[in-house]
Amino acid sequence: MTFGERLHSLMAERRISQRKLAALVPCNSGYLSKLAADLKRPSLDLAERLDELLGAGGSLAAHCPADPPPPGEPLDLASVHIPAATGRPADVDYVEQVRQTSQALVRLDTEHGGDDVLPLALRSFRAVNQRLGSGSYESSVERDLMAAAGEAAEVAAWLAYDADRQDVSRQVIHEALMLSRQAGDSQMELFEWTHLAMQSVHLHRPAEALRISTGLLDDGLQPRAAALMDIRRGRALAQLGHRGQAIDTLDRARVTLAADTGGRDAAWTWWVTDAEVLWHTGMAHAELGEWGTAVPLLREAAELRSRYRRARYNDLAHLLNALAHVADWAEVEPVLTEVAGDAGDVGSGRTTNLLRRVTGRILRVDAPSRVSDLAEKVHHVLNAA
Repeated sequence: MTFGERLHSLMAERRISQRKLAALVPCNSGYLSKLAADLKRPSLDLAERLDELLGAGGSLAAHCPADPPPPGEPLDLASVHIPAATGRPADVDYVEQVRQTSQALVRLDTEHGGDDVLPLALRSFRAVNQRLGSGSYESSVERDLMAAAGEAAEVAAWLAYDADRQDVSRQVIHEALMLSRQAGDSQMELFEWTHLAMQSVHLHRPAEALRISTGLLDDGLQPRAAALMDIRRGRALAQLGHRGQAIDTLDRARVTLAADTGGRDAAWTWWVTDAEVLWHTGMAHAELGEWGTAVPLLREAAELRSRYRRARYNDLAHLLNALAHVADWAEVEPVLTEVAGDAGDVGSGRTTNLLRRVTGRILRVDAPSRVSDLAEKVHHVLNAA
């Protein structure tokens, strides 16, 4: 009997739910679910704590491997300093603190996803917005404070998008657009429009996405920004069924990036890379029903973004979806195995919801038993997270 099997048996015997046991440990319920599914290895300390809570007489610790699992990067939300909503008038230092908080939240999202980070981002934005509304700031920093508030709102909107809180994301990005326009921050305003176009594609509102991205195209755009406009247009065109235009537009985005010599782009465009174009080209082929063509593009994008945990997790989820559509079970298994390692740990609601659908689909078709068993474990972990 494995550790997970013994843990599952003890929980059933003691009639204790996973959530209640997790609260007693204390630990994350999703992590406990992965232990019960043998998708994670516990530390000896945790095994002993579970023995104590379940009255297992050391049987769980006996199943614990001698070599401890490698430590993961903890989600340290306490390290994020949220700007004060009240107090002495905001000054230059306060504005800088707002910007540093936004940067810290982006770093956390890159590793852990938006689910747990979103509440902090909303608190940060609301605190700064309250300052602006009440007039509690030095007049000399008004424009900079509005610009910092616009950036904070954009970060919160992105995190809400990643957490699959699309209603919240749409509301906050409109506030971000207003603030950035008032501050005269045209670069951030452009970024916020691209966010709105991205969300329109995600919500399958292609005509809206096309209007936004086409309206922003002009000869003065910097290379990466121009490439991003074409990415948004290409996805919208694919959803509208205009295959030739969609692929040509995405190819143009890649050519634009390849010709970029650097140095002329806004700081926010750092993530607009060849991997981004490859991924969206793969997604466009998928939306056109060309799943076999999508697979190598999605795979290459995932490899290029291997250093970014949340991005790779999302990339692999979409690759898994494409592989399942073409029933390439030999390739599904290793991708599903890697996804299982982060399931429940990376808190990206949009990716979690996709994986629920994909694993559910695998369980409904005639997949090999090893693939079905692993899909069932991952499905269970995602539902318990």
